[in-house]
Amino acid sequence: MNIAGVGPAELLVILIVALVVFGPERLPQIARDVGKSIGKWRQALEEIESVAEAPMKEVKEIKEALDPASIEKKLQESVQRIVTPESQDDEETDQIVTPESQDDEETDQKATDEEATEHEEKPENGEVAK
Repeated sequence: MNIAGVGPAELLVILIVALVVFGPERLPQIARDVGKSIGKWRQALEEIESVAEAPMKEVKEIKEALDPASIEKKLQESVQRIVTPESQDDEETDQIVTPESQDDEETDQKATDEEATEHEEKPENGEVAK
């Protein structure tokens, strides 16, 4: 078990030297202060890493956006959408009324009206139709 390249034997020697130099009264306070300092250093390093990662993410996104395979895929998707419109677009196209289609509808309506009048019962013996 090595902690930062220091094995258990070296760690024991360092603790003994610290005990001799600082004494048993101050050693717990020094250990507490060292622990807090290490925690603050770790927190600062994590913050620096997170700040440095944001631009790296942007660079990665830009690199992916400029990738020829990515561009080709997006282009193919766009062309596919244009070539095969969605079903809603088809319905809207079918419902567009042009002047020619209005004339056709009016002609069909007149023909239907004429057929209906031909099929009406004709009165016999001069009776008036009701």
